[in-house]
Amino acid sequence: MKNDFLSLLDLEMSYFQPLLPLKDFIGKDGQSLYKSLPFWRRNNLLPFIKEGGWGIEVSLSQLIWLRILDHLRALGYPVKDTEKITDYFFKDAYYDDLPAKNLLQQKEVLIKKQSKIKLDEFEQQMLIDIESVLGDKLLLYGLKFDISYLSNLVVWCVKMGNEAGILIYPGGVVVEKRGEEFTSHSKAPFDVEAPHIYISIKGLLKEFVDNKELSNIVIPYLLEDEERLVLKEIRKKNIKEIRILIQSEKIMRVDTQVQQTFTDEQAEQVKKILHLKNYEEVTVSTRDNRTITFNRTTKNMTSGKTGSKD
Repeated sequence: MKNDFLSLLDLEMSYFQPLLPLKDFIGKDGQSLYKSLPFWRRNNLLPFIKEGGWGIEVSLSQLIWLRILDHLRALGYPVKDTEKITDYFFKDAYYDDLPAKNLLQQKEVLIKKQSKIKLDEFEQQMLIDIESVLGDKLLLYGLKFDISYLSNLVVWCVKMGNEAGILIYPGGVVVEKRGEEFTSHSKAPFDVEAPHIYISIKGLLKEFVDNKELSNIVIPYLLEDEERLVLKEIRKKNIKEIRILIQSEKIMRVDTQVQQTFTDEQAEQVKKILHLKNYEEVTVSTRDNRTITFNRTTKNMTSGKTGSKD
């Protein structure tokens, strides 16, 4: 997108806004993506762009889908199977009332939290806004043309700071990857080890988002076994105590006590530390009496020779 890269926050705020001139974006064939619209439209691959209303401006949400179509065509994936993928992400979301489904899930989380502790002002207002939208049938209907299973996947990747992706199999079978978990709202069985095309959401975002921002998105398979184990324990919410000592240009320390809840913000700090590999020692103790420890000492030059101690 030329040199105008977004922050992840900007992307989240403007994700559904029609701001991007489609003529500026070039496909794998060297032609403007705009020229591919009639072909994709004829083959039922553009459920969100009305005929006759093509190509002035599109949203990031729409452009990411157009990029996926462009990649699949370049890889020779059959158009008929691509139509099934379109149905999976968009038609299914429409008939599943996905916007309302998302809002009801957020409402359930807030009400559950409210039963234990008082919500802050932002959360209270969010609950009011959710109730308002759920009561507006016309607005909910309009949202059905924006919110899709694909947009859910991209938003999850940005919010969680974790790799997400799409596994595409012969016959139009789709599997979604969130971190190390594989899911599908379809009831069809799937085998993640079967041959497939993998499209990384982080890879798609590279065109629009500043690389420094993207570096905070963790790709699980690049972590070591011990690092994955730490993140797994954090996600279980059973952390009793965590201490991280770091050796880098700037010393950072993360401590939690028994009385504290391990917050999402703290979890994000830990993920960044692990991803950047700028720690020297990590010790985690959990409520189930398990302890995970590993140490790392940075290699230093001594007398012209390298040495390390692990």
